[in-house]
Amino acid sequence: MGASWLRGLYPAEMRMPESTITALMFFDTAPAKQVLIDTFEKHIWPLYRFNSTVVDNSFVPVNGPMDVSYHFGEREVGSESEIDAYAQEVMAKPLDRAKPLWNVTTLRARQGRSALVIRVHHALSDGLGLLFAFLPLLECEDGEVLSKIPLPAALLGKRVKPPPRKPASTPGGGGGGASSSPTGSGSAVARQRPSCLATLCGGLKMFFRGVMSILAVKDDTELKFNAPVSERRPFLPYSGRHVFTRMPSVPTASIKAVRAAHGCTFNDAIMAALAGALRRYSVEDLKDPKLLTGGEAECKCFMLIGLPRPVDPRDASVSLANNILTPVCKLPIEEPTPEGRLRKAASMCNDLKSMSFIMGIKLTTKLITSIMPTMMMRKLASEAVSKCTANVTNLPLPDVPVKLGGQELKEVQVVFVNTIPQISMLSYNGHLHWNMISDPQRIPDPGAVGRYFLEEFQQLAKSGTQS
Repeated sequence: MGASWLRGLYPAEMRMPESTITALMFFDTAPAKQVLIDTFEKHIWPLYRFNSTVVDNSFVPVNGPMDVSYHFGEREVGSESEIDAYAQEVMAKPLDRAKPLWNVTTLRARQGRSALVIRVHHALSDGLGLLFAFLPLLECEDGEVLSKIPLPAALLGKRVKPPPRKPASTPGGGGGGASSSPTGSGSAVARQRPSCLATLCGGLKMFFRGVMSILAVKDDTELKFNAPVSERRPFLPYSGRHVFTRMPSVPTASIKAVRAAHGCTFNDAIMAALAGALRRYSVEDLKDPKLLTGGEAECKCFMLIGLPRPVDPRDASVSLANNILTPVCKLPIEEPTPEGRLRKAASMCNDLKSMSFIMGIKLTTKLITSIMPTMMMRKLASEAVSKCTANVTNLPLPDVPVKLGGQELKEVQVVFVNTIPQISMLSYNGHLHWNMISDPQRIPDPGAVGRYFLEEFQQLAKSGTQS
């Protein structure tokens, strides 16, 4: 996958920028430049992917020490708005392939918060791998930073214990349980066989659903915020008009209130609110007749999922990989009520908990990126992304304040460019920080989507309390 990011997932005619991840890290006062240099030299430069160039799909260590003049820059800006403008300026610029594929720029603001802009080529790792790599740079008041990140145990390299097996009931022992006696009627075994068969058939069904979700992607409805199907053939080129919009942060307490009111997951609530925000923008701002008149609407997004990888606090290199999946998920924007959207979003997210479904996506992705000829891989990837509405990433960071270089981190944004709207979310210290990069010809006022997103959580929490 990393090699695919480097050589390009799409045909050259699509005009896609290099696959570079840009992180904006906001501080009241940015760390001193020399402190950053010393910290990166101690913790990041020793990682082989960060001290190497890529030659013929292999990481080749550079000769000599870290090139401080290339990897670290600094400039003065007037305010936070100029930081956003800088992110807009560099988000599609390629990194120098003659150097290790990363750099850091400090933007010191004369007024308001300052920021670090860290740019890393996707070939080095995915978001989860980079999170593990940068953990040694971070510190918090109480305990290890890793323990403050709400990640599943499997993603932390820990073995997940299976649920305990329930003991078989003995004859006459409680409420009609199946007999464990070998001389019994055998009805328990007879009842189990259909269950096993049903489980197998259900698993196969979910496996092939995962396969077809990648290979047979339908065109999304021609809603006003989507390009017409004619412009998506054979693929949707990158327009170059895309703008970066930093959205209002959402208190995670608001998301947890929805979770408590409706018995859903954190991610269910986020995806339902996103569907609601896009629906409201389409109906209230764009006056889209397809949604005003009701009926079905096909509106899908790719939702990136990080997969488990080794985790070693003594060597972050083992976590650096592009071990991700991109399942296609339907956003229920045709549903007129927040509650209806939440029910459908929860059902969609439940599919992602099926190991068979995930395995179907994983094997198909591996086939496309590793075995198929590059030309065919690019054809499939470009056609699939052109048929969908958005690409969504969501990564948890520590739920307590952390420091980098002695300064407290206030907000984090991740910036990535795609031909369709790119929505990137990070939860940190009680807030969900997010942004959207989109074509203003399709979404003239992206800030409105951010306002509707906030309001959806408030409406969902209120409706759940009333019911």
